[in-house]
Amino acid sequence: MNIVWATSEAAPFAKTGGLADVSYSLPYALAENGHHVSVFMPYYPQIMGDRCNDTESIYDLLRVSFGEGNEENASIRRHKINGNLTFYFIEYNRFFDRPKLYDWEGNAYSDNAERFIFLSRAIMQAVLALDLDVDVFHSNDWHTALCSVYLKSALYNSQSNFRQTKSVITIHNIGYQGVFQKPNLYWTGLGWEYFNVNCLEFYDQINFLKAGVLTSDMVTTVSPTYAEEILSPEFGFGLERALQHRAVKGKLRGILNGINVQEWNPETDKLIPHNYSAKDLQGKSRCKYALQKEFGLPARPEVPLYGVVSRLAHQKGLDVFIEAIDEMLKEDDAQFVVVGSGELWQENAIVQYAKEYPEKFGGFIGYNNKLAHMIEAGSDLFVMPSRYEPCGLNQMYSMAYGTIPIVSSTGGLEDTVKNYSAQRIDTATGFKMYDLYPAALRETMRWAASVYRNDKPAFNKMVKNGMALDFSWHHTAVEYEELYQYATARF
Repeated sequence: MNIVWATSEAAPFAKTGGLADVSYSLPYALAENGHHVSVFMPYYPQIMGDRCNDTESIYDLLRVSFGEGNEENASIRRHKINGNLTFYFIEYNRFFDRPKLYDWEGNAYSDNAERFIFLSRAIMQAVLALDLDVDVFHSNDWHTALCSVYLKSALYNSQSNFRQTKSVITIHNIGYQGVFQKPNLYWTGLGWEYFNVNCLEFYDQINFLKAGVLTSDMVTTVSPTYAEEILSPEFGFGLERALQHRAVKGKLRGILNGINVQEWNPETDKLIPHNYSAKDLQGKSRCKYALQKEFGLPARPEVPLYGVVSRLAHQKGLDVFIEAIDEMLKEDDAQFVVVGSGELWQENAIVQYAKEYPEKFGGFIGYNNKLAHMIEAGSDLFVMPSRYEPCGLNQMYSMAYGTIPIVSSTGGLEDTVKNYSAQRIDTATGFKMYDLYPAALRETMRWAASVYRNDKPAFNKMVKNGMALDFSWHHTAVEYEELYQYATARF
């Protein structure tokens, strides 16, 4: 198939979260399976840095209609990964030459509506300019959701490149929808007939993600459980009715993300001090020693060491974690290492714990890739108390590294982690909690520590179970191939 993949970010060029990882790894896996994949994203000079040198300018005057009777000129840059996978970058410095992707110092750019309307329209024009045939057009999140609307519109539905095209949109996090004031409809080039409850209208505003959901041939999200959760008011963030409409027609699917098993592999990882495998775990105990030393903790192999790598945001439940461990730091023989940034009060709490309990708690404010790898390798237990988690990657990294995850029973965490019980030890890979409040998290963490201390055979069996699982992108790519074929044959 000829697949166009539209995104606002992709690793290693620009990244704020899991969308960037998916936007490289899944197209790469699809290309390995023989499909021709063209990834379109903005060209971010300040963010891409030296990666800019990997791109070449191939189209100088890409004409993009923007507003009534107005035309802007952009450029197209290219980076070929292999014969089947090419990255194309929309170069338009007015909108994309910025120090961060979506916001500055926590405040969203005031022209984000214009920026991503322009991106969506420019991608459509770029496909025509490059004369790409498109079997499947795959948009991602609200930033490129308008592409699905454009495909159905009179602006593009008669173009030969799109005549047989089927559209797919993936929701990576429904908490972000692209909701803007309705005068921004002017920039789209679409008429006011698109401002209705079956497309863009959302409480007298415009909602890009809603429009993408209601106009795409298929809607996917990044885990089966999350696809069920977003049908409810609790997790649907106001789009549950639109998603229910899609689900009833068989147009909503949950497909679990994978992980990059080349980057996240304890046997070959160059960022950890000692490599190891399920057959020989000696290197893991050495990684624990190195992690304790890195954070200035006493090197005690017998103490359970809990790791956290997370954004310090409401979604991630680290506020509950901070409250839960207060009692544990006072009473339990345990150690904690945390890497994260986000809400200021949570950052301050981490700094304060490190000062008050230097033999039990180590913290790093910010993100550090090497420390993230060291925590996955050196921790005994990894804590993810998310309020909701569309997919989650760290629980899969943890299992690959023989680190037992402690998770909330939600979204991709529910799908990937099998709860411990003495009766199901042959399949158990972690510990789950079903109510997110401090006492529940604290007791789940103590439960895990009890198994670690008092039932080493069971704990080690869980380590081996997790390391035996295959979370590679190959499985995800196969499921998307089947979805594309289904859409092509049915609609």
